Amino acid sequence: MPGAAPHPEAVAGPSPAASVVLDIGPHAGALVVHAPAHLAGAEIELRPAGGAWEGVHTAVRPRHAGGRVLHAGVFGSLPAGPYELRLRAGGGSGPVTGARVVAGTVAQAALDPGVPGPPA
Repeated sequence: MPGAAPHPEAVAGPSPAASVVLDIGPHAGALVVHAPAHLAGAEIELRPAGGAWEGVHTAVRPRHAGGRVLHAGVFGSLPAGPYELRLRAGGGSGPVTGARVVAGTVAQAALDPGVPGPPA
């Protein structure tokens, strides 16, 4: 809600296999943002390209898939179009990554592996 005070969110543990729900089709696509393991627990913020940062975010979490562990944040349903991503830590002053979401598909993007992790 605009003007609402931020509230702390519980940090979720690893995702078991097949635990992410996507709502995609002719109306929307999804975006998986791969990240290095040291960013586990960090929050990725998203905005339409050139738009305002409004706090839409997801956490980087360990994701178990095919006998291995990947680290990623998932935006399960987004309108088609170009987006910009950044880490929320440190006031969001870090690098911005671009991605394009296509309706009915799952797009993928990757955060720069050189991005420092959240403060301890």
